Amino acid sequence: MIEELTEYFQGRVNRARDVIERASAGPVLIRLAVAVFAALSMVLAFPSQVTGNLAGIAVAGVVAVLPAFLPRTRLVGLAVFLCAFGWLIGTIVYDQPVGVTRLIALSTTLYLMHSLAALAAVLPYDAVLSPGVLAGWLLRAAGVVAASAIVSVLMLAAVKLVVGPAFLVASLVGVVAVGLLVWLIARRSA
Repeated sequence: MIEELTEYFQGRVNRARDVIERASAGPVLIRLAVAVFAALSMVLAFPSQVTGNLAGIAVAGVVAVLPAFLPRTRLVGLAVFLCAFGWLIGTIVYDQPVGVTRLIALSTTLYLMHSLAALAAVLPYDAVLSPGVLAGWLLRAAGVVAASAIVSVLMLAAVKLVVGPAFLVASLVGVVAVGLLVWLIARRSA
């Protein structure tokens, strides 16, 4: 059994060495961007009381690096979930105000991290990318971010006009509309 474990770990070390030797600049740059956007998301999501100590910095660093190294796994979703959890901790426990700027910045960094992780998941380490591939990917992501920011600001302005039970009805109508839109998109792509 010890020999099998030794063989397994030696194979993993050899695989890691092979990946490091063959890695090209494009996929490494994309994975670095995933780590940077994940770290920014953690800093924006969690309150400064949590990320200001050494343990918080270590956890944010680990959470930022894992999706970059393993973009094909559920660790990307876990990083997004932890950021949402951090946002809830900040607003509920630490009474941080919900600001539009911080909310748009967090959603932007989360989307870019998730989008670039999807790109990193399909690229082999030794892929050679033309600059147009990455530029096109980032331009499409910027369009989604800009459109969602504009819609979010407009929706927040509309919420200020509607207060009370009408707000609950409007929220439920919005959830139903999003559900129908997702159903239509899923049906069309199938």
